[in-house]
Amino acid sequence: MTILQALQSMLEYENDNLLAKALTDQGVTNTSATYSAAYEEDVDLAAADIYLILCNHPVFREGSKYIDYSKGALLALRKELLSKWNKLSDSISVPIDSQYQKLW
Repeated sequence: MTILQALQSMLEYENDNLLAKALTDQGVTNTSATYSAAYEEDVDLAAADIYLILCNHPVFREGSKYIDYSKGALLALRKELLSKWNKLSDSISVPIDSQYQKLW
C-alpha cells in the first residue's frame, strides 16, 4: 500500500490531486512510497486537513447518487486526529501549527 492509498483508506474519498496536496502540505514528497508507521502522523494530519475541506463541500445530487458530508462528524474526526498528535489549540478544529495560523 502506498502513502496515498493509506490516506484514501481513511477517507473513502477519491480525489488524488487533493489527497496528494494534503500529503505534500504535511511534508510527504513521494506519495507513491510504501506506507509504514513512520508516515502515520503525516497521513493522520493530512486526513484532518481533508476533513475540514469536506466540511465545505455542498450537497451533491445526480440522479440516484446523493452525497452529503456530516460537518459535525467530520469536525469530530478532525479533532480526534489533531488531539492524537498534540496539534489541537483551544478550538476544536484549529491546528496549532504555524502554517495554519494565517487562516484563523
